[in-house]
Amino acid sequence: MALSPDMVARHRVNQWLRSRPCLTSEQWFIRYWTPPALPRALPKPLIDFAYHQLQAYSGLEIGRVQPADHLVDDLAFPAVCWFDWSITLCEDFYETFGLDMSETFDETQLFTFADLITCLAQQLKTQETEA
Repeated sequence: MALSPDMVARHRVNQWLRSRPCLTSEQWFIRYWTPPALPRALPKPLIDFAYHQLQAYSGLEIGRVQPADHLVDDLAFPAVCWFDWSITLCEDFYETFGLDMSETFDETQLFTFADLITCLAQQLKTQETEA
């Protein structure tokens, strides 16, 4: 039980998020991850991956999450996810993009949802640079 998601916390966060519109993956990509929100668009496959996988790990409606939301204070990520969500994220990232980020990914250093997405984007960019 201690390693399972806190369903009360998950329900509370989803209730808090319900005051926002629920965007589709495409809408979420356009609103938050392309200009003018960012100087350059992030890769759409990455945003689709994050949208679907992070929703699966957390049980939160990611279409309602905004980049400035804090992973711990606002979204209660450590409580709403399975204890091993970061390990699963690394495994799924490897399966999807062929990149092993298990040695460098540290969710404790990420504060906002944008930090998490930026970290994932940086992993892809590092691969492009090395290729």
